[in-house]
Amino acid sequence: MLDLRKIYQINEKIVLRKIGNKCWALNIENGNQYRLNEVAYFILDLFREPVSVEAIVSVVGNEYAVDRERLIADCSSMVQYAVDKNILKEG
Repeated sequence: MLDLRKIYQINEKIVLRKIGNKCWALNIENGNQYRLNEVAYFILDLFREPVSVEAIVSVVGNEYAVDRERLIADCSSMVQYAVDKNILKEG
């Protein structure tokens, strides 16, 4: 399980884009593109400034009606994927 107190932020090589209901994370260094759903875009956008996963879970929990345990698991999974793909970095 991901440490919820750890601070992350968007990698400076990543640009988030949203056109209509289509969302992407673009790596301007290597050209990799990651298609995002609107919730993933919303979450990643919250990492523009260094912030803990715990704080993100709180914001997302206020925005969406979802079970907290499920929210923590889903956010942790998404953050881990984003770290693995160098979309997020430790802040």
